[in-house]
Amino acid sequence: MNNDMDNVKIRNFSAEIRKKNEETRTVTFIASDESRDSAHTILLQDGWDLSRFEKNPIIGYNHQIYGSWKPEDVDFVIGKGKAYVEDKRLLVDITFEPASINELAEKVYQKVLFGSINSVSVGFIPIKGHWSDKEGEGPREKNETYFYDQMQLLEISVVNIPANGNANKKGEGEVEDELKELRALVPETKKTTEEVDEVSNANRVKLLKAAASAALMLNQ
Repeated sequence: MNNDMDNVKIRNFSAEIRKKNEETRTVTFIASDESRDSAHTILLQDGWDLSRFEKNPIIGYNHQIYGSWKPEDVDFVIGKGKAYVEDKRLLVDITFEPASINELAEKVYQKVLFGSINSVSVGFIPIKGHWSDKEGEGPREKNETYFYDQMQLLEISVVNIPANGNANKKGEGEVEDELKELRALVPETKKTTEEVDEVSNANRVKLLKAAASAALMLNQ
């Protein structure tokens, strides 16, 4: 992933397939919910902005769709999707490409039907959020929890990782980097309110630039 896409966050949740339609090659997955993940964050499902995804509703495989493309990488786009929020969950109807145009999509689809692959993961840009005001859940506290209030969906991928307690796909180092960015929005004893506002504004600008870059990349 290049520098312009550093603000893209990736989450995969406990696997649950709602239904399958083999006639249309369409499988409905639960892609996101409001459980606390291992990145110490909760995605509030009413905050999804699906407009960018709806313009280019690509379904990837293991998020291999960012960065510079090679000719063979085109097959990592394995289908198209329809995303929608229902009962505080983000659902996606994934229609897999036929074997005649994408052998990888066919293989992944057959593994989904078989049950050896049953997880999806969302790639999104955070737009707005807030820290928990519950005791012990504030920034730098034992159970620190950050709520993403608004998120812009970029893509959804089928992933190999099985259900693992609403785990975050990122490694521990990347999780800590994300938490550091979020903590920087909160004043420490040596920071003034004005200094914190400057950090917040800088992060907002950074997110907007990332969103613009993502739009250009995903619509090329």
